[in-house]
Amino acid sequence: MTNEDKEEIINLAVERALLMLPDTVGHLIQNHMTMTKLNSEFYKAHPEFKDKKDIVAAVIEMVESENPLDDYENLLKKAVPKISARIKTVEPLNTEVNPAPDRDFGNGAI
Repeated sequence: MTNEDKEEIINLAVERALLMLPDTVGHLIQNHMTMTKLNSEFYKAHPEFKDKKDIVAAVIEMVESENPLDDYENLLKKAVPKISARIKTVEPLNTEVNPAPDRDFGNGAI
C-alpha cells in the first residue's frame, strides 16, 4: 500500500465522518428539545418540586441507575413518590451554613 492509497483512505474516512455531522447534530437537538419539553411538563404537573431541583435530579439519577432500560417518561413516573419522600426527609433538616463558627474549644481538645 502506497502513501497515496493511505491518504485516499484517510480522506474518505474524514469525508464520511464530516457528512454524518449534520444528522448527528440534528438528532442531538431533537433529543434536547424532547427532554426540555418532558421536564417542563413534569414541573407543570408537580409545581411543588420546582424549588427542589437538586433533590429531583438526584432522585432521577438514582431511579435511572436502578432502571437503565426505561425511557425518561417512565423514570419520571417512578421517581415522583421517591422525590416526595426525599423532600419530606430533607425539609426539617437545618442546612444553613454558619459563616462564623465558634472555634474556641477552651481546653484545646477537639
